[in-house]
Amino acid sequence: MIKKLFILSVLFVLGCNAGKDKTNIELVQGMMDQESIKAQDWDPKNPHSRTMRTPPAGTVPRGYTPYKYKKYEADLAEKNLKNPLAGVFTPQVLKEGHKYFQIYCALCHGAQGKGDGQIAAYMPLKPPPLISERVKNFKDGRIFHIITMGKGVMGSYANQIISPKSRWAVVNYIRTLQRKKKAEK
Repeated sequence: MIKKLFILSVLFVLGCNAGKDKTNIELVQGMMDQESIKAQDWDPKNPHSRTMRTPPAGTVPRGYTPYKYKKYEADLAEKNLKNPLAGVFTPQVLKEGHKYFQIYCALCHGAQGKGDGQIAAYMPLKPPPLISERVKNFKDGRIFHIITMGKGVMGSYANQIISPKSRWAVVNYIRTLQRKKKAEK
């Protein structure tokens, strides 16, 4: 009898609340009032930083391959990088290369790669023509490296053209612009 009375009283206390629009009776408060922080919110313990945590050193996202050349290692990249799309000038590859070239490159380098893009006139340092002999003599690896890491006042486009395959497609598209220039002579 005492055991049944105890069980009923425990169930009564657990089932009770203080009424409508009032706080429940909480026997285990740690479960009801958990300290949690939402992503990209402010950390109350450290008000000068966001709650997004920096990943541990040496970690990489799944499916990500780090680029192994530094910005100043263009010669090494030119020597060691091989274009997996070398000689592949299919409509699909050229369409992809043209798409990214028009979005990211043509503003400065011009639609035909002549260095006469819409904003080139306003730039104190003019972008080089991609159809020049100097750039024609670059190996594909150097052009890929410049797109990936940037050069001079041109920044990296690796965050805009995320897929390395798409950057190689841009390299192939630049080669078609260079061929058009050669054919015009």
